Amino acid sequence: MKRLTVTGDKWGTTVEEEVVRVLSEGGIVLHPTETCYGLAVDIFNEDAVAKLYQLKKMHQFKPVSVIVCDCDDAKKWGDVDDGASELMKRFWPGPYTFIVNRSGKLPKFFNKSNAKVGMRNPKYESLINIVKKLGHPFTTTSANISGKSETYDPQDFFTQYRSNPMPFEPDLIVDGGFIGVQEPSAVYDCVEEQILRGDIEI
Repeated sequence: MKRLTVTGDKWGTTVEEEVVRVLSEGGIVLHPTETCYGLAVDIFNEDAVAKLYQLKKMHQFKPVSVIVCDCDDAKKWGDVDDGASELMKRFWPGPYTFIVNRSGKLPKFFNKSNAKVGMRNPKYESLINIVKKLGHPFTTTSANISGKSETYDPQDFFTQYRSNPMPFEPDLIVDGGFIGVQEPSAVYDCVEEQILRGDIEI
């Protein structure tokens, strides 16, 4: 397991390219976001997605969101109507997840049996750069064992991990230290037109 130390949301080209390499090879990356630490995998790698669910001890049908570059990028991977587009342009980049109907471009094994997909466009420069370098969205679900609290430091995650051990662990740690306790992203279902989590003025 490799560890790279970073500061803030600009990790630099070397770190970004290492993250892309690990994701492209089917690895799992533990990294900071604007809200909490996340676990990232390439959504087009079925084995990596399966390992992510195992690592989090998460039910196989629980959906996870994807990170996109902007509203135009979101339209490639989901059915973004005028209403959803307006919300994305109004609140992005920022800690907001918008759920839309998925497009056929997403692999069937990703969020299987779910017709929708949550999309995020965080105000976090390196995460957006990684999407661009990877060439498509990746998922980054909160770095915690399912049912446990969000983590704000790599040590927080490994404390949970040691009490719920798995035969594998993240392949790369992007260590930003303690990032402060933040609320998770607000979630709005654009299809059902309802707030699922957090505070967002529609």
